[in-house]
Amino acid sequence: MCFLKKIRFLLLFLFFIIFNNSIFAAPKSRFEITAKKIETFNNFGVIIAEGDVVIGDKTILIWAQEVKYEIKTGYVILKNFKIFDKERQIIAEGDKGFLDVRNGELWSDHIFIFLKKQGIRIKAKDFHKNSLNEYFAKKALITTCSLEDCEKEKDFPPWSVELDNIVLTSQGISSGDSTKIRIKKIPVVYIPKTAYFPKVSLPIAPPRKTGFLTPGFAQGNRLGFGIQLPFFWAITDQLDFTISPMYLTQRGLLWDLENEFKISEGLQSIFKIRYLNDTKKQEYVSSKEKRHKWWVIGKIDSVFKSNLDAHLDIDVVSEKDFLQEFDVGEGSYTNNRLLFLQRFNRDIEDKSQEYRTSKFWIQYFKNSIYTKVESRYLDYHGNLDEDQILQPVLSLQADLLPFDIYKNILAHLALNYFYNTRKEGYYGHKLNSKIELSYPFNFSQIFNEIVFRYNLDFYNLSKKGDFGKKSLSRNFYEFNLTSYVFLLKNYKFLTIFNQNLEFLHILKPYISYFYRNRPSETDVPQFTYEDLISDKTNAIEFGLWQFFSFPHHKNLFIIRAYQQYDFTKAERSATATGPEDRALSDLYLQVLINYAPYLNVRYDGTYNFYGLGFKKHSLTLGLRNILIDSINLGYQDDSAWHTRQLTLNLRSTFFNRFQSNFFISRNLIKKETTEMRLEGVYLHECYLIGLGMDVTPRDTKFFFRFELKGLGGYGFGY
Repeated sequence: MCFLKKIRFLLLFLFFIIFNNSIFAAPKSRFEITAKKIETFNNFGVIIAEGDVVIGDKTILIWAQEVKYEIKTGYVILKNFKIFDKERQIIAEGDKGFLDVRNGELWSDHIFIFLKKQGIRIKAKDFHKNSLNEYFAKKALITTCSLEDCEKEKDFPPWSVELDNIVLTSQGISSGDSTKIRIKKIPVVYIPKTAYFPKVSLPIAPPRKTGFLTPGFAQGNRLGFGIQLPFFWAITDQLDFTISPMYLTQRGLLWDLENEFKISEGLQSIFKIRYLNDTKKQEYVSSKEKRHKWWVIGKIDSVFKSNLDAHLDIDVVSEKDFLQEFDVGEGSYTNNRLLFLQRFNRDIEDKSQEYRTSKFWIQYFKNSIYTKVESRYLDYHGNLDEDQILQPVLSLQADLLPFDIYKNILAHLALNYFYNTRKEGYYGHKLNSKIELSYPFNFSQIFNEIVFRYNLDFYNLSKKGDFGKKSLSRNFYEFNLTSYVFLLKNYKFLTIFNQNLEFLHILKPYISYFYRNRPSETDVPQFTYEDLISDKTNAIEFGLWQFFSFPHHKNLFIIRAYQQYDFTKAERSATATGPEDRALSDLYLQVLINYAPYLNVRYDGTYNFYGLGFKKHSLTLGLRNILIDSINLGYQDDSAWHTRQLTLNLRSTFFNRFQSNFFISRNLIKKETTEMRLEGVYLHECYLIGLGMDVTPRDTKFFFRFELKGLGGYGFGY
């Protein structure tokens, strides 16, 4: 019994030493070992464990057919071994390994390393790790594809990078005497000198590395054939540049430059510059178009404290048609819009918008105090004179959010300052102050709220334009009373297939009275939308909300209908006003269906009772994993604005490898297709191949996508 205890103690001590000095740097803990056979030789100088040897703890698991340990020299020999790092999700396996537990050095004739988080697989020959955590291999193969049998020399994945005499250091430098990029067995690129590869994550290297990304291709009848070769330059783990020149045979060299840094979640930015010296080789290009075309866009987020943050958005372009015509490549409008939405959760203006907005703002809040400083610049590209565009240079906002002053009476105070400027017309300063008092109360089952607001404006014009004087002031007040009630009923039906057929129906009828007196001054500078208010308002709004909830789907079905009656309009002659200016407003209807994650529907419509009938229909329909992967339908019909537009986006995956994407936007009044995009993609676990076409009334583009997982971004996010 004493002998067995000594053996168990020695084995536990042995493996504790081995794996605290291994390449995985396991944390110090007590390992457990099982084996079919355990023997000692040379008076406990040599310990051998054979047959399904398993050693491990919560973080590390080792399996081997045989383990031999020489206590005096500290040498350990592993045969047919596998090492599982559960914490970092790394797997290493080989036929024979030699480990020196005194300095942590490791040798192996053939070794296979799988980095599960990054999806990267490395197969190496004559592998050696020294005590300085430097890795050497006579030959190494790196890929993101599956290697089902790493023992076979002739086994090549769909794509791989092969290096001779590779050296990997703890600083993340990857170098070799020669480099081959293979497609299956065929080498397609050979680089005889040291090479660097982007976005290949190794356990001893930074997650991003300098090098060329996958080339991009495009074709268009106005652009010609284009090829783009992006170069990724990782200066540090937090700072990098991507330079992506694209040569277009009919338009010249299109440059894309991207700078990105991310020190932490609270401080990050992306800036992009796109530039083209347009060669205008085709006769149909107008001589009025600018030769030098460019687009600068970027965002910065900086969170100093949990209640203090700053943000910057830059978006300026030489001409808005540049975004539509050159919507190809790394710096395209489509790619940039998706990138900024994912990273900053902020959108950018549509590419057909007449102006681009750049702005900077800082906001701070503490308890009931909220302050914001903002500056904007409107880059205008419409038909108006640019000198008459009013620029909102500076705005200051200070709010004292609602607080209780006396027996549930809430007060809200706000002070706003605006400074706007332009070259022609009036410009100057505006100071706005608001005081709001609200009192929510219940009467039996009826919920009520009374709100009173007082608005006071001061204008001091630096240039008065057509106004008679530079200093103006005005005031008005508003009164609002709202009452509503909740009516609930639970409908229960029979139980079928162990499912309760029941739903909860909620009715919320409401009525709201709103009164605003005529402002003391009606002809004032228009700095904000409130400056457009010039008439008295005396109206009521009445409506009905309906909510339908099922046991596992709250608010599955929502219907809202409401209408307004304006007493001021009722005083006018019915024969002297048009159908849109009558006392009884249009009837507004809204229907929402949300059956997550499969179905999402929203419908908005308006009906006019004075001869116009249905004026507006708006429908958005989203289906997921019904018939196909996704269906997104949008329809808008507005008789007042004379628009009727249909958009349809379909995505379908078939045979588990192929994906098709289809998008169409059609103007139903002009009977013209605004844009149509069709793309087919082959999805492999380690690469992507796509071919697509984009058609607009002015241009037809073809594009080709080829991305290698880990070497072009496919399957990875920053």
